[in-house]
Amino acid sequence: MVQRYRRKGFVVAAQDEATFGLIPLIARGWARRGSHPSVLINHKNTCINVFGARSQRSFVFKFAKRKRQRDFVSFLSCILRRWGRVLLFIDNAPAHHGKVLAAFLRGHRKTLRLVCFPSYTPELNPVEPCWKPARRVLANRVLRTLPAMQYHLRKTFSNSKGMPYFYHYLRD
Repeated sequence: MVQRYRRKGFVVAAQDEATFGLIPLIARGWARRGSHPSVLINHKNTCINVFGARSQRSFVFKFAKRKRQRDFVSFLSCILRRWGRVLLFIDNAPAHHGKVLAAFLRGHRKTLRLVCFPSYTPELNPVEPCWKPARRVLANRVLRTLPAMQYHLRKTFSNSKGMPYFYHYLRD
C-alpha cells in the first residue's frame, strides 16, 4: 500500500501529539556524597500540546493549547502546505474523529489520506520516540513561561541529528 501511494507522489508520514507542562521532569543527576540536593519546582500547572508528523526526511510540528479537532485540522493544513500530497498514519485519539475533520477530508480527497494504526499500539508509531529527546532537554530545568519552553522544544525538534531513525516498515 505504501509503495502505491509513493508512486503517486504522496509523502508517507506518521502523526502523534504530546503534552509538555511547566512542572519540571525530574531526571537522574549527580550530587556530592552526604549532601541533600533540592529541586526547584514551578507550581503552575500550565501546559502546551504539540502535534508532530514525521516523514522519512523531516519532522513537522505545531503548538496548540488543546488537542481538539480544529487544532488537528489546522495542523493537517500546515502539513499539506509543506508536503503537498500526504499519506498520514494516525492513532485513534479523540481529536482524529468527528464532523470538522470529516468536512476537511472531503475537501482534500486527492491530497490527503488518513490511515489509523491498530488500537493500543503506540510502539508502531515512529513519532513516539521523537518526544523522548524533548523530554530529556526539559528534564531538571525550571522554566517559568510557556514561550521559554517552546524555545527549547523548537530547538530540539529542529535538530534533525537528534531525532531517532525512521522505522523501516514505512520507508518501503
